[in-house]
Amino acid sequence: MTRSGLESKPSPIAGLGLFATQSFNLGQKILPYLGKVIHSPPPSKPSQPTFILEIKPGLWIDGLIEENLARFANHSCAPNAELIFNEEENQAWLIARQTIPAGEEITFDYGFSLAESLFHTCHCGQTNCIGKIVASPLRPALRRHLRFSRPRD
Repeated sequence: MTRSGLESKPSPIAGLGLFATQSFNLGQKILPYLGKVIHSPPPSKPSQPTFILEIKPGLWIDGLIEENLARFANHSCAPNAELIFNEEENQAWLIARQTIPAGEEITFDYGFSLAESLFHTCHCGQTNCIGKIVASPLRPALRRHLRFSRPRD
């Protein structure tokens, strides 16, 4: 699937990823995360991928629509984009955190809680990755937990 300046294709991180086919500058809007805005998360269906995005407490976007190319953006512990919810537009946007050259995969921090992180393995390959998808501010706490929960000799 392609859109001006973007395409989805196989990713070394996971499944399909979102890749830039043109450069994006720091602060530039990349694309919106499209879908129905809902007030409670729908039940997950094991046979169907989930693209539910919590944009603030009590508000989610169900991104499982074909037009939502942003759903292919993978998590990274060193993301080059961030997801910003614009209250006035009632829209979430992927915004470049740095210059993103053509050919680079576009990633953002999924912002999972400590509890959620225990069920989601991270494969981003960054040097600061701890192997779980967890919000950046929570990584030190998870690192401590993982260090002290290992079996001892």
